[in-house]
Amino acid sequence: MITVIRQTRSSRRLPMRRPATVARSTVFGVLLALLLSVSGVFLSATPARANDYYSSITEASGANTDWMSRVPDGTDLAWLSVPGTHDSLALCGDTPDPDTGQCSGIVTSITQTQENHGFSAKTLTTQFDAGIRALDIRALDIRVRVDKGDEGLKFTVHHGATYQYANFTDVLKATSRFLSDHPGETVLMNLKAECTGSAFSCKDADGFGTDEWRKKIFDSYLNGRSYTGDGDESTPSTAWRDLFWGPSVTGKSQSSRVPTLGEVRGKVVLLGYRNTGGGIFGGYGLEQPYPSGGSNEEYVQDDFQLATISDIDDKWEKVRAHLRRTNGTWDGSRPGEKDAKYQQDALYVNYTSASGSGVHPYTAAGGTPTATGVNNFLIQCLRAEKDRCPEFYAGRDDRFGGRSDLDRMGVMMMDFPGGKLIDEIIARNSVTHTDIRDVMVVGDSISHGYEGDHTWRYRLWDWARSTKWPVTFVGPYRGTVQQADAQPPQPPVLGESSGGEPTEPLPGDARVQGEYAGDVNAGFSAGGSAHYALWGRSLTRTVPTIKPVMQELKAKGRAPDMLLVELGFNDIGWYGAGADLVATMKKFVDNARAADPDVRIVLGNVPQRTTLGDANPQLPQRISDYNAALAKAAPGWSTSASPVELADLNKAMGCDPKATTCATTYDGLHPNALGEYRIAQAFGAVLHKEFGIGAAAPDVPDSAPDRSLATPSGMKFDGGRQGVTATWNKVFGAHTYDVQWRDVTTDPNADWHDVVPGVSAPRYDMSWQFTDQPYDGHTYEVRARAVAGDGAANRSSWSSAVRGKAAPTTAGRPPGLTATAGVGTIDVRWSAPTDSHSGSIVRYAVWVYDKSTPANHSRIIGYPSSARSARVTGVTAGHEYVIMVCAWNASGEGKPSMSDTVVPG
Repeated sequence: MITVIRQTRSSRRLPMRRPATVARSTVFGVLLALLLSVSGVFLSATPARANDYYSSITEASGANTDWMSRVPDGTDLAWLSVPGTHDSLALCGDTPDPDTGQCSGIVTSITQTQENHGFSAKTLTTQFDAGIRALDIRALDIRVRVDKGDEGLKFTVHHGATYQYANFTDVLKATSRFLSDHPGETVLMNLKAECTGSAFSCKDADGFGTDEWRKKIFDSYLNGRSYTGDGDESTPSTAWRDLFWGPSVTGKSQSSRVPTLGEVRGKVVLLGYRNTGGGIFGGYGLEQPYPSGGSNEEYVQDDFQLATISDIDDKWEKVRAHLRRTNGTWDGSRPGEKDAKYQQDALYVNYTSASGSGVHPYTAAGGTPTATGVNNFLIQCLRAEKDRCPEFYAGRDDRFGGRSDLDRMGVMMMDFPGGKLIDEIIARNSVTHTDIRDVMVVGDSISHGYEGDHTWRYRLWDWARSTKWPVTFVGPYRGTVQQADAQPPQPPVLGESSGGEPTEPLPGDARVQGEYAGDVNAGFSAGGSAHYALWGRSLTRTVPTIKPVMQELKAKGRAPDMLLVELGFNDIGWYGAGADLVATMKKFVDNARAADPDVRIVLGNVPQRTTLGDANPQLPQRISDYNAALAKAAPGWSTSASPVELADLNKAMGCDPKATTCATTYDGLHPNALGEYRIAQAFGAVLHKEFGIGAAAPDVPDSAPDRSLATPSGMKFDGGRQGVTATWNKVFGAHTYDVQWRDVTTDPNADWHDVVPGVSAPRYDMSWQFTDQPYDGHTYEVRARAVAGDGAANRSSWSSAVRGKAAPTTAGRPPGLTATAGVGTIDVRWSAPTDSHSGSIVRYAVWVYDKSTPANHSRIIGYPSSARSARVTGVTAGHEYVIMVCAWNASGEGKPSMSDTVVPG
């Protein structure tokens, strides 16, 4: 039940009589109401006749009964156009006629806002059947008061002083029946405590007219307890909590996001709960449109007061202006409109209702023979009649700007809505390409993203929402790569390591639990971020896994309708593939179709990266060869049920393989904020052109800001074990850390040692990989900075330095190291160290450096402490190798012994 009531809302209510059971203190108010209503007869015309737009709710389309069920689950409530009723049960101003059951008396013409189709909330059923709810919203404006009766303290529904012959339990029962019969629908509800105790208002039961009791009684409905009126004493009653969407009725905090329709089908979403002064109770409703303790005027238009009939035009202009705001349109002649940012995920509420001492609600809605009513203005706007809303249609003049589509209306709260007007609002809820609803991104680090990234997946999801494409991203993972925790170095596993190819993460694995950037929409983090991308993954490794992953998703009811695939760089860059990788991609496509022969597939080619110099001189040509081969072969893989399209990621990123920097990356390969937009545009352009999704491809900004990183804090020094260990607090958004150290034993102003880059966790252990230090007994200083890419703009300031004395207890170098090359092998021999810390050796590590491969790739082989020799296999004939062996004891890794260069073969 949606209500948007300003703090002055109660002042609009003219005095009206309460039932005889209510205290007689309002007699004066009733007399005054009658007096004012008589004067109103001369100011307000008789009610208009029912027509398309006014007082004909039963003429709405029969298809409206379950119209939400035809809207995809992924549709955000904020995108919807929702017909609603203002003061949904305001049917009477006096006691109903016992013969007809209808309200009588002139006061009714002042207080009535809706057609009367039965008391005890029976009218709600008629409204529900007509489509009142707007997509996944049933809009009701329920005024409540506390009534201490035989059932204890309960809410009854009022309009000002007038009881509307319905209790809150009636509302819940009618709503529950409807949702039970139509589980694909949703009802939005807003509550307001109405009784102030004044002459023109109702009066709560004595002793219970406080905000504390208003919240307690609402909670009693949720929890199934009825307060007797004797302190906190209660009796059991019906519990209604399961009828509501849980995050909107916690009683402790408001929901921080607007949910999707799929999350709230069959439920009531409480938008807000207001006190008698119009303030919003914390703990209930949606924070965005109804912030506790804040203003909601940006999202809610409810300017209702009219002095004369001639003011109806002004009311319409306020409704129209709010429609512009809802759709990201502006009128340049209106100050400030052009500067308002379009908020596609915000829920907007627009009240067409209005009244005043000289204008009854039916007059404002239905008009007079000489004045157009707001409902008529609105239907003319939706039908593009009489040039009512030129800003939303072709040929608009230059003063209008922004979006030109009237494709969402938000929640429209109306008095006496006509059936065809309701139809027109519901018709605005069309969405694009609803047969493609579930999409899975399959990729490597370019798609996975690091903690603090937005990722291109988010940029594409955000575009999908702006085009009203109700996509849900699916897959086994949800997060980015989580920054590593500070852990001491670990000895190598016994035998060969995996060589860098990642294994499939288990649930809760840190590799897929990283968070996204702080300004990422909460809806993405909660449900839109699923994917099947993994840092370091190769296409070759994904070929056998894609089928079982898709089958598992299908078993859960989330089989992907489309795959967006970004794979291949790791195969080419680190495993030497080229044009031959196309055959592997064909196997991937075949395996995906084995799980679902109808799956649509968009394949991204491989982007070039900045130069690696002599480390991998053949990389650019291999990428070019693969991309050319893929462009030639992939079109032939399409079937009528499973088309295959190509996205040109290489062109989108635009990196020169001969350059040292690239504007779309943070490290020469991985996308920065601008690169994320570019990749999203590349995929989005294919989705728009080939699959008809969206009015246009995603936009790309001219530039994107660098990441802002905090300076590491909490620096600590440990001189034991390895000699120099520094730790600090994790910096969110840091990809890595730079570390500097210096030996200040003899010179407190010694120069800092060269930067140690790429430290992956908030911990640094001085290692033989960079220097022969640390020296026992020397004093060192260490400092760190956070890094999120190349260039000074992606680095924090240096931390304060931390100081300490080194006292390493690691083992010494293994003596007598020899390495002898064979045919496809290298034989290595060494002796055990004999220094004072060698008694606790637990393992040896043999480092195999291939100086002839990109980036001096290495592998580590672990051997037990008893080992003194090793045969290294899997080496390449003609390549140059260096072997190093070091001993691990309880304190960590000791300094290595190093062989001469050897060449197998």
